[in-house]
Amino acid sequence: MEASFTARRAPLPLAWLALSLAWHPSAHSRSGPAPVAEMVPITVTAGKRDQTLESFNGAVHVATDEDLQAAQVENTLQLSRVLPGVQTSESGSLFFPIVSVRGVTSAQDFYNPALTVYVDGVPQLPTFMSQQLLDVERVELLKGPQGTLYGRSAQGGVLDIVTRQPGSQPHLRASAGVSSRDGYAFKASAGGPLVDGLLYGGISGAASDAPGRLENPVTGKQGLGGQNGTAGSARLRLAPDGRPWELAASASGECTRALQDAYVPYGDLESRQAYIMPGIPADRSDFDLRRCASSQSLTGRYDFAAGWRLSAMAAWQRLHFDREYPIGPYYTMQPERWRQQVQELRLATTGERAVDAVIGLYRQRVTQDRSYRNDLYVPLQARALETGSHNETESLAAFSDLTWHATRRLDLGAGLRVSRDEASTDYAGQALNFMTFGYDGFGGRGTVRQTTVLGKASAGYRFSDAWRGYASVSQGYKPAGYNLAPSSDADAQAFGRERSVSYEVGARYAGRSLRAGAAVYRIDTRDAQLYVSDAIGYQHLENVGRLRSTGVELDLRWDVAERWTLGLDAYYNRAEFRSIDNPYGCPGCSGNKVPFSPSYGVTASVQARLDTALGEVSPMLAVRRTGGQYFDIANELRQDAYTLIDLSVAWRPRDEITVTAYAHNLTDRLYRTYGFGSAALGDYAQVNAGRTVGLNIAYAY
Repeated sequence: MEASFTARRAPLPLAWLALSLAWHPSAHSRSGPAPVAEMVPITVTAGKRDQTLESFNGAVHVATDEDLQAAQVENTLQLSRVLPGVQTSESGSLFFPIVSVRGVTSAQDFYNPALTVYVDGVPQLPTFMSQQLLDVERVELLKGPQGTLYGRSAQGGVLDIVTRQPGSQPHLRASAGVSSRDGYAFKASAGGPLVDGLLYGGISGAASDAPGRLENPVTGKQGLGGQNGTAGSARLRLAPDGRPWELAASASGECTRALQDAYVPYGDLESRQAYIMPGIPADRSDFDLRRCASSQSLTGRYDFAAGWRLSAMAAWQRLHFDREYPIGPYYTMQPERWRQQVQELRLATTGERAVDAVIGLYRQRVTQDRSYRNDLYVPLQARALETGSHNETESLAAFSDLTWHATRRLDLGAGLRVSRDEASTDYAGQALNFMTFGYDGFGGRGTVRQTTVLGKASAGYRFSDAWRGYASVSQGYKPAGYNLAPSSDADAQAFGRERSVSYEVGARYAGRSLRAGAAVYRIDTRDAQLYVSDAIGYQHLENVGRLRSTGVELDLRWDVAERWTLGLDAYYNRAEFRSIDNPYGCPGCSGNKVPFSPSYGVTASVQARLDTALGEVSPMLAVRRTGGQYFDIANELRQDAYTLIDLSVAWRPRDEITVTAYAHNLTDRLYRTYGFGSAALGDYAQVNAGRTVGLNIAYAY
């Protein structure tokens, strides 16, 4: 839900009153809803300083740990259940998730998700966007380009996962659950003082298994499309009482095993068997993914008496994965190794001031080593393609963001970022020549450097104590670079920078029984980076033209009674190619819809908290309707609109114990989550997991 802020009782503005009456006819009741407690102010940190949500000039949504637990959200790809307007799916495998927000989608570049994920302010590697959620306090979503604060690849928005930091209050949380298809999930966390008033610590761990619904027709193996994994983290926090400073260190790791990259024929969603081309030998028909990642960070802060806070962060992340699977006449192996270093130093205001500010310096360095081998088995056996590559990117940036509280009601904001980006590639390989049946060598190396200046301007006005409007213009970008999966000489040519600008007007209302938010937006993108060529294993990135996304979104929460809440989230979006000027991109496709961008989405929900003789019972029902979308630029592969129904009942026999029974996709609706077409192989798709029924028991102290 979109979080709200504390507001004194005030008359509803006429427009919002009419809207609430139109959506909820029972508001005409003589008695009206029972009174509910005022909302607690919510502080968000995704703007790189502590601020109330009501003061942020943009669309912000906050999901608390209670929201995640109620919706059984265990990993980042399930966050679309609690974050309105966000669609998540896997493009083949969990390594390359597709995220779509406001018509901005990562389908154009699998290595650069449209929504950048941060954990406690630390960016996650693109192949680690899909991860388990450990000891999360809340999740903050900033929609629209956030380039001035976050730099590269934040055109759809920023998702900041805020974990629970250990403090003086001990806490212990544990949960265990089972689900259909023999799935399970276990999670536990604990934290508290090690030396009270000085040193605090916390640990957490998780293990899960979510089998898929497909079967390997050659080996008979079940559960294709699923995954299982383990994860853990540890934190230390040095915070002496009465001192203006604190230091913290954290370390975490996660390993995942999966049976993915499995497809069914595009028109046969009822198939329970993954497609494997006849003639592929049994020992080359298995699907196997293995990924392990480790992360470490050091952070510190110092609060000056003058109302400024100095924060410093240094973080490291390593990830390696192995990916092997049959596709068409090939068996492919694609191991990769990633390393990342990040440092940030920033100074931000605290408390109430006439001018709030954030200024900072940022550095990010990422290296990737990749091997790629395609072995042909049909109609003959041969090594078809083999490459080895090394890619590096580095970003250096200075950024600032200012908000001037011109009057008690009017805020004016401005942001600026200057980024210096460098990318380099070095690769070599050989490909089978199907005319001579010899091998043609290829390779290349190159370096590209570029400076990018981004800006942002915004204004916010409080019409009443409960109602506030805002407007903003912001920029985002993806820097110039090289294809991270090179397969020919063409990959030695750098693609150019992609830039976007967003225009947004919105409003929020927060009363005692009604909370609402609405926004209208337009995002223009030029020099879009897109994969070209439909030859499997030979695609590369180029700049293809201009995109435009326009839309409107709305979210409402109404406490119709003291223990009953109705919710409505809705959006309408039109994302299309304004022009395609690359001859290899898709000639004649100007005006087509951008892939993986649903035309609309509606979620209606009802939640209650009922006291019984056996304890509190909390039923929840959510109905989600997702509009039609395409999976390809030519708009030939379409997934029609579909409706999902989620139902859960939580029972609290004691304050610290919650037992939840749930059913996701209650009607077992089948739909495609990803699809691709090949002139040589035909059209194929991945299907959703189907109905999932489960039971979970949680303990919190």
